[in-house]
Amino acid sequence: MTELTVRGSEEHTARNMADALTYLGRVASDAGYHSVVTDIHVLRDRLASIARAEEEAKRGMASA
Repeated sequence: MTELTVRGSEEHTARNMADALTYLGRVASDAGYHSVVTDIHVLRDRLASIARAEEEAKRGMASA
């Protein structure tokens, strides 16, 4: 697994990108680009997973 490092302004980057992909998936679906919606959702889910891991790591460092 890749080691995650979080720096200053990058703290919420994965969460923000996942949110943006949620919106993009909705727009793509509304526009009829159904062939890319699944790919967008896969990327969104991966970024959401990274965001959760970063949040858990941050909580772990705060309690240590």
